Amino acid sequence: MFSPEILQSLPQKLEGISQGLYLMIPELLLCVWILVGIFAELFLHGKTTKFSTSWRYFITQIGLLLAFVLAIQRMYMGMSGYASFSLFWINAGSNSINALLLFLAIILILVNQAQQKSFQFEEKMGFLSVLAGALLVSISSHWLSIFLSIEWMSLGTYLLVGIRKDAEGSRAILPYILFGLASTALLLYGISFVYGITGTMHINSPEFSRGLSTSDPYIVGLALTLVASSLLFKLAWVPFHPWSPDVIESLPASWMTWISTAPKIAVTFLGIRLLHFIPLSLEVPIAFLAILTLLVGNLGALGQRNSKRLLAYSGIAHGGFMAMAWLFPIQQATEVLLFYSLIYGLSTLLVFYLIDEAPSSPYQSSDLQKWSGLAKSRPLASLFLLIGMVALAGLPPAGSFIAKVTYFSFLWEKYQNSSQILTLVLLVTAILTTALGIFYYLKIPYQLYFKKNTQDDQVIIWNEKGNMWVYAVLVVFILSSFLAPTAIWNFLK
Repeated sequence: MFSPEILQSLPQKLEGISQGLYLMIPELLLCVWILVGIFAELFLHGKTTKFSTSWRYFITQIGLLLAFVLAIQRMYMGMSGYASFSLFWINAGSNSINALLLFLAIILILVNQAQQKSFQFEEKMGFLSVLAGALLVSISSHWLSIFLSIEWMSLGTYLLVGIRKDAEGSRAILPYILFGLASTALLLYGISFVYGITGTMHINSPEFSRGLSTSDPYIVGLALTLVASSLLFKLAWVPFHPWSPDVIESLPASWMTWISTAPKIAVTFLGIRLLHFIPLSLEVPIAFLAILTLLVGNLGALGQRNSKRLLAYSGIAHGGFMAMAWLFPIQQATEVLLFYSLIYGLSTLLVFYLIDEAPSSPYQSSDLQKWSGLAKSRPLASLFLLIGMVALAGLPPAGSFIAKVTYFSFLWEKYQNSSQILTLVLLVTAILTTALGIFYYLKIPYQLYFKKNTQDDQVIIWNEKGNMWVYAVLVVFILSSFLAPTAIWNFLK
């Protein structure tokens, strides 16, 4: 049945598979916990919705907390190395990124439970699949593991987007899945070209860099373009952004937040890793596409009168801003990405939840009027929403102001070293679009504080006798990142 050669080589192959797996215990634990969650559903079948939801939250939180504690331990012990035939590469940067992803996941689940949101089995599987895929993307160093991790993450997003089974939900999910399948095909074609050029699937192999530097530049350009097209789709960069507004608009706050943050953080860090081993100057195409993304995202948001679509377009702009780290040296890029992602994730969580509490129908052309005059009857929630919008705009007293200034300083340093005019244009565009963002981010606060309600029956939004403390905790995090940035920066590093 098996040849003697296969049987003799089996111990060696098993040893190669198990090599270094102790370095990725947090990721393996989460993968095992997904199976635990599936098994637990056997005992929740037929139970009441309240009972099932409570146990799903409990089981998910236990797994996330265990994985987070192990990730923090790995980060502070400085564990690094290769695992499983060098499919995965664990180092200081990936340790910090994965600890951040787990932290954001814990915060999201706690906020979701505190706000008494339902937690269906499909939502749990989609949420954990996105998280597991994102964690594996950030430690992948082989094209096979990169592809499988990205697809696992994508399957989770398809599941979350497809939860709505009505006509409006179908309108959002169908184009997204079609675009996603196309991006998968492009990634596979790109990987096949890269393998044909370099003869290796390991991104940190000397043959990888040597093959890209010595092969025909047009073939190399085609291969990298195919790979980049798939990655930029996950980041909603122009011209791969049209799916984002419809998808974000049709989702509840929790999954709006999760799809807008976790994949972007993981793919941005993957890009930082890839660019470190690509011996070609990609500064011009990155800067050009970043300029387009910033302009489309901010100008698109400026013309929106629907709250969720406004946030969707701003998410496109934030994805463009976040991935400008690709232009920086690897250590600077990782550090600034960590700080920016933390503040962006918390601010997005705060704003999306507050916005989502207002009753509205998806694809409504204008809903800004419903916020009119609410600051008088809901002063605390209005203040929290104002702080969240200020944080997304990148203004003090939010830590995002420091994060954006750091991006600007690194871009200026990059321009001084390279004298590349397009880098200077990108810096100017980033500053101007940040200023432009003030106008659309303050649309809702303007309605809250300066407009009077003209409707006879004002919409009831925000129960300030309920769980406002949850939003208060998020606000404290956001303000603390401005008041004590050094402490947070050192912790992330």
